[in-house]
Amino acid sequence: MGRNALSIRMHGSRRSFLRFLAIAALMLASGPSVAFQRLATVLEQGGRTAANNERSSITDGHSIPRVEVLHLAPRAPQQPAGQSAAESQGGPKTFVDMTPAELAKQVPGLKHLDPAESQDMLPLILERVGATVADFFDNFSNTTCTEHIISAVDTPLKTLADHYDAKFNYVALVKAGADKTRLQEFRTDSKGELIPYQSQESVVTIGFVDMTVHFHPDYQPDSRFRYVGREVLEGQKTYVVSFAQRPDVARHVGSVEFNHKTAIVFLQGVAWIDPVSFRILRLQTDLQHPELNVGLQRETTQVEYSEVAFKQGGKTLWLPREVTVSGKLDRYVFRNRHSYSDYRLFVVQIEEQKR
Repeated sequence: MGRNALSIRMHGSRRSFLRFLAIAALMLASGPSVAFQRLATVLEQGGRTAANNERSSITDGHSIPRVEVLHLAPRAPQQPAGQSAAESQGGPKTFVDMTPAELAKQVPGLKHLDPAESQDMLPLILERVGATVADFFDNFSNTTCTEHIISAVDTPLKTLADHYDAKFNYVALVKAGADKTRLQEFRTDSKGELIPYQSQESVVTIGFVDMTVHFHPDYQPDSRFRYVGREVLEGQKTYVVSFAQRPDVARHVGSVEFNHKTAIVFLQGVAWIDPVSFRILRLQTDLQHPELNVGLQRETTQVEYSEVAFKQGGKTLWLPREVTVSGKLDRYVFRNRHSYSDYRLFVVQIEEQKR
């Protein structure tokens, strides 16, 4: 009682490719059939072309339209990560290597930073925040909420070349498997249909619920950390810790897809941490280096978190309240603002009708 039931009904050959992505994601999280489990695996490992071939075999060759989507989303690297060209050539300093003054210039939110005199506090902070993040993933349940997106894209010739203001259902599912930090995140309409993004002038950003994974004890070895100091954030004292992923070992990395090209990006960031609960109140991530192979010159994501209390079972989770993403992709300067409300727990229900 009280849980939102998401029902997927499949009607023969009229299913779209985007619907297949939604079904594959849902089935991957709730015990899929062999065919759809294979489709989901092919989609992750082989990309959209391989998935097209696989889903064709599942549907006896029926034609299903394919929609290209621009997106920026966390994912695991498909092969061992190596040093980027910029890094091997001695690229710019990461947030971990900057002085507090240099970092404050890069991160406007650090206007009133009280710099740390030493790194003596860092091991304790990482241990405590790591335990908090691990507890979040250990106790995470499938959730949905209302997402309000205001998006704007500028080009060199036109301000607001593309703009939309819309609301969606945002879904975060626990993926089957031993690694509890792997969440499946996507958007649907009121009927559970995956939202198609067909505009070539839109930049779609997604994957915010699991961004604290960089501080999980299992993934802390993937990054370097630095205790930056203390700062008052909206009237609350915080510890400020910076991090930068190690490109040779990082597993939870960023992915950007544009113009039929996909590339992995390595992140750096800053976290504002409650010194009592050791929850992350705010998290900002930036690219360590531009990824010019796909035209991504810069990208900054800032997540504001708040406690969400669910009526079911007295569960509470620390979840995104507001997210802002800005950057430059090829000739597009984009700004996305995401607001989240009305979080609910739900049970995924899969219904299949016979042809």
